[in-house]
Amino acid sequence: MWVVQAQQSRRSVLSLISEYFDCCDRETLMSSVEILLEQALREGLFSTSASPDAGAAGRATLLSRLTGLQNVDVPVWEALEQAVRRPGELPLSQQDANLLYFCDQVFEQCQQQADLEPDLLTAFLHLRPLLAGVLLREPAVVRSLHHPLIELLDLLWDAARYWSPELGRPGEKYRARLDEMLARLRTADPATAPFADWAAELSAQLDKDFQRAATLTSRICQTERGALAGKQAEIFVRQTVAALLAKALMPEAVEELFKGPLRNSLQVVYLRDGVDSDAWRQLLRTADLLLSSMQTVEAQEDKQQQYQVIGAMPGLLGKQLISITDPAEMEDWLARIEQLHMQILLGNTVELRPARPLSQLAADSGVQANVSAALLEQVARIPEGQWLVYRREGADNLRCRLALNLQETGQLIFVNVLGAKCLEKSLEDFAYLLAARHVMLLDADSNFSQILRDTVAHFLQLFQRQSMLRAEAAERQRQEQDRRRLAREKAQREAEKIAQERLLAQARAEEEARQQLEEQARRAEEKARKAAEEARMAAEEAQKAIEEAARFARAKAAQDAIVNAERQRELEAAEKERQLLAEKQARLQEWEAVQQGVRSLGVGAWVDIEINGERQRCKLAAVINSTDKLIFVGRDGRKLTEPRRDELIKLILDNKARIIEKGDQFESSLAKVIQTLRKD
Repeated sequence: MWVVQAQQSRRSVLSLISEYFDCCDRETLMSSVEILLEQALREGLFSTSASPDAGAAGRATLLSRLTGLQNVDVPVWEALEQAVRRPGELPLSQQDANLLYFCDQVFEQCQQQADLEPDLLTAFLHLRPLLAGVLLREPAVVRSLHHPLIELLDLLWDAARYWSPELGRPGEKYRARLDEMLARLRTADPATAPFADWAAELSAQLDKDFQRAATLTSRICQTERGALAGKQAEIFVRQTVAALLAKALMPEAVEELFKGPLRNSLQVVYLRDGVDSDAWRQLLRTADLLLSSMQTVEAQEDKQQQYQVIGAMPGLLGKQLISITDPAEMEDWLARIEQLHMQILLGNTVELRPARPLSQLAADSGVQANVSAALLEQVARIPEGQWLVYRREGADNLRCRLALNLQETGQLIFVNVLGAKCLEKSLEDFAYLLAARHVMLLDADSNFSQILRDTVAHFLQLFQRQSMLRAEAAERQRQEQDRRRLAREKAQREAEKIAQERLLAQARAEEEARQQLEEQARRAEEKARKAAEEARMAAEEAQKAIEEAARFARAKAAQDAIVNAERQRELEAAEKERQLLAEKQARLQEWEAVQQGVRSLGVGAWVDIEINGERQRCKLAAVINSTDKLIFVGRDGRKLTEPRRDELIKLILDNKARIIEKGDQFESSLAKVIQTLRKD
């Protein structure tokens, strides 16, 4: 199962790139991959220090320095781009820098995923400059992922992963071939080295080694099939149960429970979780509690504790006896234990006796069919030929492969790369080692080519992520520009609306003032007309008086006096009318001057206003155009009054208010409003 999961976890380059291309056939998809690779090598920003164009001289210098680095142990953590710049500054094109980055990523993945011995892995990582030189000379290798050097590296990888120091002297010749080929590659010229011939030579040598190993393994398997018979007894579990049986006296039912369901449950937990697990400790604690619940106690405090244990025992047994899968069987065992507990609670005596040793049981044949069946089935499905690494405490890791799986006896036989038998385990033991992570199964499909393909996919994913980030940044910039433009337009519309509202308010105020003046003029004219009418009536009365005087023969002097009096009255009426008109004209001029002064008041203006019979100096804090109100505050910022403009004009005309300082002008205030809106 672990091999299948490891194989499924790897996705090829085609499956990864198909997320970005909706292609119908493999040929079209591969063409799209090559296009994307070309674009990634040309435009990818994997190296920020690359120059636009390094030129032919820069490329030649780069190749020369890479050849020199083949004989230098370049640290794993140092990037090739830094290593080639150590002798001196070197201009690199973006494509060359990206290829160096690609090689760094390939060998970084080798270091993370490799299952080689450390010294062999180190020698493998020193081939990084060689691969970089080949890729720079032949860019098509990155797209096709086929080259004699890559085939040779695959052979070395597969051969090196099966070698370990545990082989000793018989494995020295095998190791010598690997070291000789690795040393040959360290000094190879990337342009002229016969990688194909070396691969054929190494393949022929390894085939001979593997053939001899296969022959020896076949003989070992034949011998083991006849020698192995029967299963290995579960010594550890038997010893644990024997210790529990000898720990204290117990009823017969408890003894049968320990030798049957408890023993099988210990076997399941041992194989599934191990002896250091919480499940193992909980099961042993349940057995100890069951023993203590059956013992006779005298102290009242001990009895209370025993009663608590008795009450919790059914739940503990039902949870811990995991080997019992039949509910009826579980109920039967719980009923037998509860019957004993009931006798103890009633104060009756329970018969306790020494348990018989476990070795006297005749039907003790090991693991039952229902014990850890799932785990054993997983181990049984491991195919013959599967390679693994056995991590042994205090010794070198053992690299071996499953040579023989004896289903009838449950024995597993393992051999090393030379074909010699190096390990033998039962299914149960191997299941425990596998569950405890002492054994790691090797993925046969994991080699240098697979890592190379995975790195190409990762390289393309990084480029796609960079492209998406650049597109998202451009989109965010465009949205920000649109937002700012809309904000400016909104601010301009708001400013125009405010200015228009102010002009309308000013026009309404002027219209109201004009109507008031017309009303005052009409009233003055009406008063003058009434005065003229009164004068005419007075003249008529005088005329009547004259006529009456004439009728009564008054003297001419009296008539002249009457005429003079009438003329005097006419003159006085005319003079009164002239004074009213002059006063009206002066009042109108004074009103217009005061209105102009009030209209020019800006925020910050100072005005003396009579409030509640007391004249106070106020500062104009705000102008509310919608209601034509002026908000005045005192020196401490507290609001004192809020008259309308026409009310302030009337107060000034009545000498109840006086303008001290006019403050800001309307135009500057409007400009500040527009400027503030633009900033927002």
